[in-house]
Amino acid sequence: MQVRQLLTRTAGALGVTAGLLFVGSPLMAQVKIGDNPNSINGSSILELESTSKGLLLPRVPLTSLGTAAPVTNAVEGMHVFNTTTNSELQQGEYYWDGNAWVRLVTAVPVGKEVYREGAPTVGGSCGSDPEGTIWNDISEASDGSISGDRYLCKGGVWAVYTGATSSTPFFLGATSNTVDAGGAKGGTISRIGHIIARRSDNGGSTTIVPGGGLRLLRTLALAPVQGPYIDFGRNAANPNLFRISLRNDLNAGLGALAFNTNTGGNLSARMVIGLNGQVGVNVTDPKRLMHVNGQLLLAAPNQDGENFSDASGSMAGLRLYFEESQNRAQLFIHTNPSDPNVVLTKIGTTPNESPFMAFRIPAGQVGSIERAAGLTVFYNNASDRRLKENIKNTRYSIEDLMKIGVVDYNYISDEAKTRTTGFIAQDLYKVYPEAVSKGNEDVKVKAWMVDYSKLTPLLVKAVQDQQKEIAALKAQLSEMNALKAEVAGIKAMLGNAEQQKSEATISK
Repeated sequence: MQVRQLLTRTAGALGVTAGLLFVGSPLMAQVKIGDNPNSINGSSILELESTSKGLLLPRVPLTSLGTAAPVTNAVEGMHVFNTTTNSELQQGEYYWDGNAWVRLVTAVPVGKEVYREGAPTVGGSCGSDPEGTIWNDISEASDGSISGDRYLCKGGVWAVYTGATSSTPFFLGATSNTVDAGGAKGGTISRIGHIIARRSDNGGSTTIVPGGGLRLLRTLALAPVQGPYIDFGRNAANPNLFRISLRNDLNAGLGALAFNTNTGGNLSARMVIGLNGQVGVNVTDPKRLMHVNGQLLLAAPNQDGENFSDASGSMAGLRLYFEESQNRAQLFIHTNPSDPNVVLTKIGTTPNESPFMAFRIPAGQVGSIERAAGLTVFYNNASDRRLKENIKNTRYSIEDLMKIGVVDYNYISDEAKTRTTGFIAQDLYKVYPEAVSKGNEDVKVKAWMVDYSKLTPLLVKAVQDQQKEIAALKAQLSEMNALKAEVAGIKAMLGNAEQQKSEATISK
């Protein structure tokens, strides 16, 4: 057994020796290790080929970037795999460039760079900052100058680019944008963290918040009326044609978000939204959830819509307008004395089916104003039996109608003293309250009112009662006429008998 092992070791040693001699021979300048040893690339001096194995570099615990140790007699291009992690080094592949170890890293794709503000710890490894991190030091000195130094994490270490005085990749605060310290202005600036522009007295600031936010602050001490704002303009001559701002003086001093327009150099609030949620259009102190001062149009071109307008002349007042291809509806409330105060128009093709106005409650429709045949209209009240219960004959009669006083009068406010015939609401209420709406103590707030249409049932009942009396009188009259005829017949008979008696007496 020992002889066999000795022979095996001897044969292996001879093989290695022969291989080394073979490699060292000037006739064989190329070497291939791994799969397909007889196929070697003609441009290589050493080729490795394997589908399941890799090249394993020496594991070396480097001490610092600038020290070759523990490698001795290091030459340029020597590669090792560092196993040490400290302030300068990270685990990974390094090569010796003749003066220091340089880490091999993957290039950072365009757009994936990381920008940070300030300066990192200089003099060693990038630490936790990933490859491609750029620090831009824009700290201000006491004289107002900016350092403009930049730091790039390259190969695991910081590459420092020292800027001139007041040099940064940004324009400085000059109106001409000419104070420049280098750096391309046409590229995209990306950073992690807020970007803040503030006043030196901390009276206001503008913050670009990561994640898509924009925060504007302006103190009351600095701007008691016009708070923070955003202007929209076309050019330097018209920088604020439109402005969205916080107006501290609007909405009864509570403040409001205002949408302003600039006409002739004067900013005017056109719409405001108060902290209480109330919206005002052409009014700065809205009184309701939606307060509009002026015209309001809700419509699309050539489509149905609503048009609320407040104008002058014959169209003054409120106007509600619907336009259709065949039918049209309008509501006008005019202030012009030559026109009606309210106008409703509706053009339909079928009488009794073209309502000018319908009145509805949650239970259903209770009335309407509709077109009748010809140039007439009629007013409807819901009177469907299916809507009623407890139906019985009315308690009112012609006697109640006879109790109602009909008077002539004129209204106190009528300077012409026009004579009118009608009822006194308070007196009518005592007889027939169904036709009266009670008022309150102040007649200017709510006066007593009469619905003359509600007198119709009473009038019909009175006519019915009267017709019954007329029918009874006619029956009595018929009986009287029959009696009169009977009496006349008796009188005639008596007259004839008397005449016959007289004639008999004479004949004797």
